[in-house]
Amino acid sequence: MRWAAVQWLWITLALALMASASLLYAFWQRRRALARFGDDALVRSLRDGSPAAFRAARGVLAVLALVLTGLAVARPQGRARTEVLSRRGIDIVVCLDVSKSMLARDVAPSRIARAKSELRRLMEEEPSDRVGVVVFAGSTMEYPLTTDHESAQRFYRDVEPWSFPVGGTSIGRAITAAHEMFKRDPLSARRSKVILVLTDGEDLDGDPVAAARAAHEEGIATYVVAIGSTVPEPIPMYSPEGRIVGFERDSRGEVKTTRFTPEMETQLRGVVEAGHGQYIRPRQGEIGIEQVRRAIGNLRRAEIAASQQTVYDELAGWMLVPAFVLLLIGSVFVPERLGRRASEKPAARPARKPRRKKGVL
Repeated sequence: MRWAAVQWLWITLALALMASASLLYAFWQRRRALARFGDDALVRSLRDGSPAAFRAARGVLAVLALVLTGLAVARPQGRARTEVLSRRGIDIVVCLDVSKSMLARDVAPSRIARAKSELRRLMEEEPSDRVGVVVFAGSTMEYPLTTDHESAQRFYRDVEPWSFPVGGTSIGRAITAAHEMFKRDPLSARRSKVILVLTDGEDLDGDPVAAARAAHEEGIATYVVAIGSTVPEPIPMYSPEGRIVGFERDSRGEVKTTRFTPEMETQLRGVVEAGHGQYIRPRQGEIGIEQVRRAIGNLRRAEIAASQQTVYDELAGWMLVPAFVLLLIGSVFVPERLGRRASEKPAARPARKPRRKKGVL
């Protein structure tokens, strides 16, 4: 057994000693007052019963109840066990690159279609996680943090490169938008926060490293999944009906291609270093969600471990109940005094002689 509030043991001891001393002092004062009143045997014969024993019993019961109450306030605790007091999950904002280069088909059926499919699987794994979405090209569109993963999936499912009036790949703007999303949400202050960037490009419009550094200062880690092969891959052209009608071409009529360059990798590694996250480079033909799943799983386990605490069984109730019973007995079942039995008659007073009248012989 342990005591959660040990100081109350000493307070209880002091109160018990004071209460006992007060009762003894009252008893002594009462005896002294009776002794001054008259002969002890005569005073006893004049009283209706003897309340001293019952008064002492009530005092003892009250002191015992006080001691038990004090012990309960000291919070006695029994068997210890480890419990997860809360399972809060984590907050993830996914920044999904939907620029035209993501239409490349080096990942079947295409980079963007495969990324959307893998994100759906990732969201379905842990319903307690809150997920927000930032889709970006040259600009961004956002969906706020939510546990309604189906709504988040509907948001990004139909977004395509032609949904944006501005082309390009603005990774820094997407990270900043995710950072602002966390800042606007008051619940994020109590949860682990992650920005997950899925991209195949290089940011030529902003400074993604500075954006990741600013997010880290608010306790937000930035993870990057770098998609795409290192060999040139042509970018398909789609009709309004969603059919491939050829390939994108530049002003000279040459087919546009995309490939993952060493310069892109250097920049994305710098983003991860500034954001204190993890850089994931999947194998050819993959998106890398398996590595993301493991990394996010480690964060979830850390979140659960942080919420584990040693819990003790509280035993205060086992002392408060007897204390209440003792007070009940002292106040209800112990009488003030026990009346004198009929057989106990007071001593007969001596007969007085008749007084003689004057002048009578």
